Parts: sequence; structure tokens; C-alpha cells
Amino acid sequence: MGLVTIDHTTCAKDGLCGDVCPVGLFDTNTEGFPVFRAGGEQICFDCGHCVAICPSSALQHERLPLAQSSAIDRTLKVSLPALDQLMESRRSVREFKTEPLPQALIHQTIEVARWAPTAVNRQPLSWLVIQNPAEVQRLAGLVVDALRQDADLPPRYAAFVQMWDQGMDPVLRKAPHLVVVHGPDDWAWCAEDGAIALSQFELAAAARGMGTCWAGFLMHIAKVYPPLQAALGLPEGHSVCGALMLGMPKYRYQRIPPRNPAKVEWR
Repeated sequence: MGLVTIDHTTCAKDGLCGDVCPVGLFDTNTEGFPVFRAGGEQICFDCGHCVAICPSSALQHERLPLAQSSAIDRTLKVSLPALDQLMESRRSVREFKTEPLPQALIHQTIEVARWAPTAVNRQPLSWLVIQNPAEVQRLAGLVVDALRQDADLPPRYAAFVQMWDQGMDPVLRKAPHLVVVHGPDDWAWCAEDGAIALSQFELAAAARGMGTCWAGFLMHIAKVYPPLQAALGLPEGHSVCGALMLGMPKYRYQRIPPRNPAKVEWR
């Protein structure tokens, strides 16, 4: 048995699997059936296009079992106006309710976000959820400690240190939770993969009534400040690819303020 097998009793000979394969691993035999190319096992990166496209479920991929590939329910309709409004009304939330979110709700949102695309389907990301609000505040304090030690700290960031000393939290905004994605240091696309995954996460979170905000200070300081790296406790050889504050919004926004028109050049 090879990596990919074709059931000739159900295959429609439509060539769809070959058409959508990103690396062209399918040939056609004299009878019109697709044939997975010899040696393709080392080249295939398990994107699943061939499994997803086959209308007759004639294709079996050893690493992507058909039984675990759920059918798309075409009766579920996405309202484009509702989707557009969700994306346009999503805001960076910096005021959170104090009560924590159910772990099951956060996990459900990660389950949606993990389908985000990654370069060559590497799927290198791991997720870290800081559930304890006190621990989130400790991490924010470590970021402030790093800022204090920066002799060349710009004035606008020095103001954030002063805010912290006055009992405010300009770093993680007293969010009850922090969601971090991390990946291997030797993966060149970690930042891009992390940004895509967390963008998908924040839309899925907004659809479920939760609020998010990008934790830019923590993301930056985590690259250079060993005490924060130690506190995060990531696996050896892993670094932060992105992070979001997470919680239930304290306030509900009512309008969608305008933004600058898109700068588009048509050629």
C-alpha cells in the first residue's frame, strides 16, 4: 500500500485530485485513473487538497484518513453581511470584565484557529493559555521591568512605566487571560504563521462574544528578556510567535467608525 490509493470502483476519473495538488504528484494511467507518483511520499506535505476535493471519496491518504475528514455541510449558509460586519466591527479590547472565561470556550476557539494556513502545511505552532489573572499580571510586570532597564527608552514608553507605578496596566490591560502561540526557532515563517493563526482566533473569539487585543509589548520583550522567557516556560528551542490578551469585554461597542480608504493600484 502506498501513501495514496485510488478506489477504481468509485473514482469518477475527473482528475480533480491532480488539478489541486500543489506539488503535482498525480499522473493519469492509460485507463484515465489518477496515479500517485512514485517517490511522492517524501514530497507530499499532507495539505489534504486531494482528500478534500474528491466528490466520490475514492481517494485514500494514509496520513489523512478519510474517516477523520468530516464532510462539508453545504446547508450551512454564511451571511455575507453578517460576516462583513463581524470583521469590520472587531475592535482591540482593552477593558475586560474580571471574571475568567470557561476553559471549554477558549479551547473551542483554538480548535477553529488551528485550521489557519501555515507555510507548506508545516503546522509548527503550539498554544499556551495563561488562565490565572494573577499570572497574567506577573508577566505584565516582567515586561515593565524590562522597560525600566532600557536606558534608551522613548518617552512614550516611559509613560507606560509611570502608568504601571500608578496602578494601571498598559501592557496586558488587566486581561484575565493571555493566549500565546509559539514555534521552533529554526522555522523561518513562525511570525507569519502565528499572525495568521491569532487573526483567525480573534475573529472566532469575537463571534463568540469574547474580546482580544494584540500583546505587542510582551511579544517584543519576550524576544530579548530572559526573565520573561523563563516565566513563559516555552519548550527548549521555541520562541513566541504572537500573543493576544483575552477576556469578556467590559463594554459593548455600538458603531463602526470610518477608516482610511484602501490604497489600491489596479494594473
